[in-house]
Amino acid sequence: MKRLAVFDLDGTLHHTEFALAPAIARAASDITGEAEPPYSLVNSLYGEPLEVFCKVLAGSDEPAVCKRFFESVQFHQAVTLPTKGKLYPGVKQMLCDLQALGFDLAILSNAHMDYIVLVTETLGIVDNFTMLTGRTDEASKTARLFEMSRGYDFTVMVGDRYHDIQAGLENTLPVIACSYGYGTDSEYQGAIRVDSVKKIVPVIEEMITR
Repeated sequence: MKRLAVFDLDGTLHHTEFALAPAIARAASDITGEAEPPYSLVNSLYGEPLEVFCKVLAGSDEPAVCKRFFESVQFHQAVTLPTKGKLYPGVKQMLCDLQALGFDLAILSNAHMDYIVLVTETLGIVDNFTMLTGRTDEASKTARLFEMSRGYDFTVMVGDRYHDIQAGLENTLPVIACSYGYGTDSEYQGAIRVDSVKKIVPVIEEMITR
């Protein structure tokens, strides 16, 4: 049986606020010339495309402004990720345990590929994954997950925001909602909730033995 576990990145594997919140806040300040926005506001946007970050934090979604914002984020995160970046406790062991159960692993994110590669390489998990999938044109997470899951007998979606839950449910796949991430209770309807990384493997083991 071919098995696939698909993970969101930020708020699911990557404890994003340590490295990305400072980078995004500094980028917003670079664009606006004003004080950095509070990290609580930055954290509430994880899972959204960067254009949404730009509109909310820099006050514009004009392509030229977003381009400057993206470039500034990239500049700052190249510094913050190696020095402050963290995975949630137990992520590396969890990924290895799933591989030992015969799972292929994939990342499905609304972030751009250069960010996904930077995070996974910097934090030492890139080699655990057979697929890394970022935002491509305007394809939704639901559509991208459908393509990723083709050819597998069992696929599970694991994430912390409504985009992840929706993608899994709309593909009639089992979904694990990571309540330790950046979502809210209202986003988790229809998913199995876990409050720590260490609970992901036992839940998946139960799914495949039913």
